Amino acid sequence: MKTLRHLGGILLGSIALLFGVSFLWATLDPQPDLPRWKALLFALTLGGLPGLCAAGLLKSSITAVRQRCCPGCGSDEQAPAGLMLKRSNWWAREFGGVILASLWGASREKQVRCVRCDNLYFTETRGTRIAGILLWMVILWFVMAEVLDSLQAP
Repeated sequence: MKTLRHLGGILLGSIALLFGVSFLWATLDPQPDLPRWKALLFALTLGGLPGLCAAGLLKSSITAVRQRCCPGCGSDEQAPAGLMLKRSNWWAREFGGVILASLWGASREKQVRCVRCDNLYFTETRGTRIAGILLWMVILWFVMAEVLDSLQAP
């Protein structure tokens, strides 16, 4: 059930992102086919409602990040590792640009050091969970944009 709520929240968030960007695109058009107040109404209803539903579905998965205990001694006391790690991926940078590469790096688990036994291990934080959700929203948004673009092509 938790996975379905997470996937549903990502899907609704991507839909809200798609309508939000389309509203911005419509407002930047110098000769719009649709009046700006109608475009705003569509963006608020078709983009705002899925955005609120996505926030409601994803709230519990963002706030319920459990702190991982040390695999060596079982202690929950941790400190930042202080090691510089490479947080980018070549395919994310090549195919998605700076935004996708940044979200990819921010969504990776953070390395921490156990205070008691000095063991290094990876753990998930609230920031990595939020960046992971945003990463999948952007990927799904790109896929939806490509599908919609291929449907409009003659």
